[in-house]
Amino acid sequence: MKQIPLILFEDPGYRRFGPLTTLRPVWDLVLGLETLGNRIARRFDAQPYSWIPRTELKDLVKETQGARATNLPTRDDVLLVNGRTIGDLPVEGLHPDTPHTLWVDGGDVVAARIPASVARRWFKLPTQNPTDYSAQMLINLWTQESGAPEVEIHEVKHALAWWPWDLLHNQGKFIHQALPRVGDGQLDGEVHHNTILVEETNIHVAAGATIGAGAILDASDGPIMIMEGTKVMPGAIIIGPVVIGANCTIKAGAKLYGPLSIGPVCKLGGEISESIFIGHSNKQHDGFLGNSIVGEWVNLGAGTNNSDLKNNYSNIDVVIQGESINTGSPFFGCLIGDHVKTAINTQLNTGTAIGAGSNLFGAGFPPKTIGAFRWGGAEGFEIYEINKFLRTAEVVLGRRNKELTPAMANLLRRLHSLAMSGAE
Repeated sequence: MKQIPLILFEDPGYRRFGPLTTLRPVWDLVLGLETLGNRIARRFDAQPYSWIPRTELKDLVKETQGARATNLPTRDDVLLVNGRTIGDLPVEGLHPDTPHTLWVDGGDVVAARIPASVARRWFKLPTQNPTDYSAQMLINLWTQESGAPEVEIHEVKHALAWWPWDLLHNQGKFIHQALPRVGDGQLDGEVHHNTILVEETNIHVAAGATIGAGAILDASDGPIMIMEGTKVMPGAIIIGPVVIGANCTIKAGAKLYGPLSIGPVCKLGGEISESIFIGHSNKQHDGFLGNSIVGEWVNLGAGTNNSDLKNNYSNIDVVIQGESINTGSPFFGCLIGDHVKTAINTQLNTGTAIGAGSNLFGAGFPPKTIGAFRWGGAEGFEIYEINKFLRTAEVVLGRRNKELTPAMANLLRRLHSLAMSGAE
């Protein structure tokens, strides 16, 4: 059967993920062992033909995926898949002999096998209006097409991630599903003979990983996967379900409580519970982080703590895009955007959202809602000077043998201008 080109797209739902999607398309969010985009590609056994992000990320996506990245085929059918997809889509509608198919979750498009001509018209719509990417708008465009084929519409409940906490609530399931793919009970790395392994068949230690003396890996409640190049120092305690990406360092005496999804090249210590680290971030010292999602290039200073439960046990609200959203849960910590830094003994309240590029310091609790490129704390903020920020970012990336690319630097400058004008 001829392979139908897979197109990942980003709809206005990315806005509901607050600072986590400021500098990345929604399909680059991490859930368990992989990004949402990688999971979609694996599900359909196809490398994406192209990626269609919001307008301001097109240069960044072209820089990372190649010049063709945001182009669409001109003929035949395409398979569009929403970058927020976390459900398992049926594949019956992919065969060329079956009717064209549209999968929807509420009013949002989850996926569609449609003619490329319809897709091209859909993506040319202005995207300021969220209804432009609604299922109804796609159907309207379809019916306007000359000789448009019939389409079957299938409702798939809970197929999309709607809020950041959907990622936190689903990561345990995704970690369980990932273990057979990497090899359950496979200890290919260097595991010290004094390491304590509980439910060893539920543990995977990749080649090149090392586990120090006295470390405890307890997989009674879920798998533990430690990927290549990661070092777990002596005395660390890891309680599954947990996945730790490649080339991480887990400090001596660290206490990690799953579910935890830790992306590559993180340095973690202290106490961490039920959180997601997208990657390339540090929380090396004592202090508690719970029920939180942390972007890239973040550094949490010694003694940084967050609250993830109110004293009255009521559900926690988070302000996203200027609107207070009830998480529906008494447990939620914070959303920390890329390039955020916190100083020693920083305190973060329940439901805190911190914009990209902000630097927090000083005594007391800073506000629960902190915009991008803020410099300060509980006593007030000023805007972080952009050239100083960029110099620091270049140093931070350089420590991981990365560089600040032109597209990313331009995006950061644009976002800084919005912060300066108050239009972020």
